[in-house]
Amino acid sequence: MTDLLIESIHLTKTYGVGETAIHALDDVNLQVQPGEFVAIMGPSGCGKSTLLNMLGALDQPTAGEVWVAGENLARLKNVDNFRANTVGFVFQLHNLLPTLTALENIEVPMQGRVGGRERQRRARHLLDLVGLGERAGHLPNQLSGGQRQRVAIARALANSPKLVLADEPTGALDSQSGAEILALLGELNRSEGATIAVVTHDPRVAQATQRVLRMQDGRIVEDHRVDDPLAEDLRMLAFSKLGDTILDPDDAPLEDMTPEEEAILRRMILRLRG
Repeated sequence: MTDLLIESIHLTKTYGVGETAIHALDDVNLQVQPGEFVAIMGPSGCGKSTLLNMLGALDQPTAGEVWVAGENLARLKNVDNFRANTVGFVFQLHNLLPTLTALENIEVPMQGRVGGRERQRRARHLLDLVGLGERAGHLPNQLSGGQRQRVAIARALANSPKLVLADEPTGALDSQSGAEILALLGELNRSEGATIAVVTHDPRVAQATQRVLRMQDGRIVEDHRVDDPLAEDLRMLAFSKLGDTILDPDDAPLEDMTPEEEAILRRMILRLRG
């Protein structure tokens, strides 16, 4: 394989058979370079989380191949070892162990891999990195939602993974905490060189990344770089339900908008959709 961190080749995942089969992934071809920060977007059921599960070796494809960090995930000899050392996971719910402190939660992935003193040293370093050094002895129920998610991110980095996979990491947070988590992920991407793939419904999350993959019906239908947040706002409009409505000739005209204004929007959306 090349120096790509991620490559999927004709990746397909089907649940069920015959007419009732669900094609969660349909011939997905994807390449991600080391150090990229990628958002995976699309409506519910489009295959975002299924793709993330494939990249993290949490599920097996029906057809095609998935390569991560030079490993063909279908041929892994030790899946648990791969997940522990190569991939860090951050989910919508932090999944911290409630009886362990913030520091101890971060130490958990390093158990059996790193000696006790070094394990504690790295856990403290990671807590400092996510801005919670003074909260090392706090239990999860003594932390805010945003702070718990910061601990979860630190835990995901415990074994210096090459890839961090985040599934709706801001979905359960208020807007301020969500913005702080996004800023933290961006900083970790820059300072730690971590490759990050984040599944999200939130346009703000996509704007904070470097590249957006848009999925629909199990396929990647758009792949573009994020160069300008304002231009990204226009893209979000183009692919929104409002964009679909403006393009649909059978929908009634929008209230408070003249036919000329709607025609201008229609031309802009068609151009943005390429």
